[in-house]
Formats: sequence, C-alpha cells, structure tokens
Amino acid sequence: MSCKSFASNRYYADNTLEPTQGFAWDWSAGAGYYVEDSYLVGLDSYDDGIELDLSLAISYENFYLDFDHNQLSGGLVVGYSLIDKFDWGLDILGTNTQAGFDEKGLGIYNRGVIEELAGIKSRNYDFDAGLRLTRRFENSQISFEFLHDVTGTHNGWVFNTFFSHILPWRNWEFRSGVGISAYSGSFTDYYFGIDSDEATSNRPVYTPNGSTSIMFEFHAEYPISQDWVFLSGWLTTWFSKEIDDSPIISQGYQHKAKVGLRYVF
Repeated sequence: MSCKSFASNRYYADNTLEPTQGFAWDWSAGAGYYVEDSYLVGLDSYDDGIELDLSLAISYENFYLDFDHNQLSGGLVVGYSLIDKFDWGLDILGTNTQAGFDEKGLGIYNRGVIEELAGIKSRNYDFDAGLRLTRRFENSQISFEFLHDVTGTHNGWVFNTFFSHILPWRNWEFRSGVGISAYSGSFTDYYFGIDSDEATSNRPVYTPNGSTSIMFEFHAEYPISQDWVFLSGWLTTWFSKEIDDSPIISQGYQHKAKVGLRYVF
C-alpha cells in the first residue's frame, strides 16, 4: 500500500505554496525526539528532548500561510504568488530567519542566566520580507530568496539559495537539500557582535562584517498506515568565520537530528 505523506515546505519540490482555486487547507500533528548541540557559549553541547510537530498550510487564491515543523528547516511563511507558470514561480515572501536569544540562551528553553552570556543584550527574533524565485523540476527544486528585515530588529538583509531533491523508493520518501545563505553586516553584527556595553575581560568588543552559512538537510519518511507517518531528519549548518569568531559563539557549526511520528488529518 502506498500513502502520500503530504510533507513539504517552501524548500522542496512538492511544496504546497502555490495558487489554489478558492480556499484550501491541510494540517498534521505529532511529536518527535530530538538531539542537538548549540553554537552559543555556555550552553551544553548536547541537548535532547521531546518536541511537538505541527504543520498547517492555508491558502486562498494567490495568498498562503504555511507553518511547517516537520522539516527541520521549516518555519512560519506567509506569501503571495505573483507568477506560477512553466515550472517557474515568483513570490512575495515573509518569514523568520534568526531565532532570538539573551543571557539565558535561546528563548525556547527555560533556564537561568548563563555565566558566559551574562550581561549581553537581548537579540530579538526578526521577520524578513522580500522576493523568492523558484524553478521546479520533476523531483527537484532550486530557489533564490532576497529578504529584508521589516521589524527594525537589525534592518539588514538575507540572501538564501537552496537546492533540494526528493527520492521516492518503495513506500519511503527521502529528501535531501543543500543551501547557502549570505547575511548583511548589520544582521551579523546585531546577533553576533559585541558592543562596549556588553564587553568584559573575557568578552571583547567585536564588530563583524557580512557573513555566510551552508546548510545540509536530510529527511526520511515512511507511511506506516493511511494516517500515520514515521519521520526522521538531520540538519547541519556551518557558519563562516565572521560568526565563528564571535566571543559568544562556541563552535562554527550546529547539528540537529530527530525521529518521530505524525498524524495526517
């Protein structure tokens, strides 16, 4: 028996962010066990736990909203499709690029002040908007995004390019992708720079220029019934020296892996 898993996000060739006739939506929910390391100083290089996996895709004509937590590269996306012809797509896009953090670490964890981060200012989540150009192939996709911060968080820009491929094999679906991102100097300095008010004897003033990162992602999914899907994934990100040299960065890479189940409604 073969069951469609409906797993997608904007980076993959089967993404659902396309114009529809009228209103359409679908969603899934589940949970998974994750293991990850952190690039911030003072945080445990090994962290694990249970997290909920929720995906919701809503579209109306050319407008769409997608929240994807199944793919490790997923997140909240809102957009409008300007062009969708001949396997090409051009969209206006809005999404979060960088998670915020402060002297307690990443905001998703409940912990006290971390000694190595004590005294740093809060770095807020951003929300970036811009254009996305996509070219789809049979089981592959390449995309280019130019986004600018619209919240006044860092007032910088981000350029993303990502190539992905989906390989069906029997009832399995394997997804792999590689992406390269470039960040403006104001983006890099806001999140990873150190100003004079934050400097200490062990944390010197640091003013970086623009930076880059490379991301590799792999997922495997298997429909164990008509509604239940087994999923697993791996995501690795490597940061350029402008980020790695920051006094609040412990390593120039980050890994995350997970396994879980989700129910497709």
